[in-house]
Amino acid sequence: MYKSLLKNYIEKLKKEDIIKYINNNNYQVTDKEIDTIYFYIKNYWEDIFDNKPEIWNKIKKDVTLPTFIQLQNLYQKYQKYIG
Repeated sequence: MYKSLLKNYIEKLKKEDIIKYINNNNYQVTDKEIDTIYFYIKNYWEDIFDNKPEIWNKIKKDVTLPTFIQLQNLYQKYQKYIG
């Protein structure tokens, strides 16, 4: 059930939504990292949802360590609500 709701949300997700979330939470993320995050969410959300190590390894290579840690913390924070 949660997976289908998440799929519908992600289909409507815009890069501006990510930027707004980042700004509202005072995260320090570069424009390139925003593009990267958006790309992975739009194209690999199921792998992220399923917590596949391969996708996290790819993300880790494409963002700075502080951003990667923030992403993992956010995943842990919200995973308990949807998992």
